[in-house]
Formats: sequence, C-alpha cells, structure tokens
Amino acid sequence: MEKSIKLLNSAILLLVPLLLVGSSIVATSSQLQLVSAQTSQGTNSFSAAGYTGQILTLPPSITQVPVSQNESSVGPSIGSVIGGNWSFTVSDGNLQNFTWNAVAYSLAGKPNGTASITGFTDAKPLGSSSDSIALDGNSTSFAGTANLEINGETAFENVPVALYLLNGNIVSLTLSQQATNGQFSVPLYGIVTSLTQQ
Repeated sequence: MEKSIKLLNSAILLLVPLLLVGSSIVATSSQLQLVSAQTSQGTNSFSAAGYTGQILTLPPSITQVPVSQNESSVGPSIGSVIGGNWSFTVSDGNLQNFTWNAVAYSLAGKPNGTASITGFTDAKPLGSSSDSIALDGNSTSFAGTANLEINGETAFENVPVALYLLNGNIVSLTLSQQATNGQFSVPLYGIVTSLTQQ
C-alpha cells in the first residue's frame, strides 16, 4: 500500500509540472497568434478596466516543500487567494493611467498583503511596426516596463511587462520572471468589465 502511495505521489509530481508547462505553452501560443494578427489600423483612443484574480493553492503533498521554505519574503505564500482591479487608458496611441492593484488573503480569510503594478512606461505595441497602441477587433497587446510594489513598498523597478487584451473579454499581464527573482512564473489574468472607445 505504501509503495502505491509513493508511486502515486511520484506520478503527481511529474504530472503537475507538465500540466503547468503545457498550459503556459498554449497561453503563449494564443498570445502570439494575437500579436501577429495586430495591425496598425484600429482605434488608438480607448479605455479598459476590470477585475483580476489568482489562486495559489497547491497542496503541500504535491509541492513537497515545507511551509517555511514555501513562503516568500516578497509575494504571497501558496495557500492565498488574490483579487483586485486593473485599468488603463490609451489616448492617441499612448498608454496612460495604468494601474493593477491586488490584495492577497490566506485561505482562512486573513490579509496576506497587497501588490500594485504602477509606472508603466515605454509602452509600445507588440507585432506592429507602428509606435501607436491600437484597439483592433477588441484586442490589443503592448509591452514596456513597470514597477511592482508589495505592501506599499517598491519591490522591483523597471520590470519588463507585456499586456494582452483578448477579444474584449480577458486580459493577461506577463511580468519578467528574471526581473522579479522568479516571483511571477505565470501570467496574471483578469476579466474585462469595461472597454470604451473614445
């Protein structure tokens, strides 16, 4: 019996990373298709806003990491629910007023901290020869750098980021894993609640 439990745990340990890598490849592939389809035509003045949410709940039996090693001095620990809001405006093809704010809670409902992405600069459209960010078919994508604040203090500055707004429904924000010391291995996702052409 003990041998079959160890075998099952080994299978789970192999399966979870494969599923995570596979889902990242699918998401990246979808995002790349959007990027290559974006043209310089479209609306270059619009605003978007919505909600974001993440759940970090891998059980210790799968991660095989003691809780003391699992907790980061920067971000929330595994066993957190993260939620918040985001918004940005594009005026004449230039990004303005970008914010992404979130609060993390433990699974017991206690606050674990806050995170904000601010100061998004040098925003340029992805997959376009134009310097003007445009909304094309309710989709857009752009990249630049931003600052990441944790619990009100700047944790990382000038982090390379890429944002994908997909069909007016979903937003995906990818932060450089390298620039954040491995803190963001998967994109942050959100739901679009408002998309207004100006």
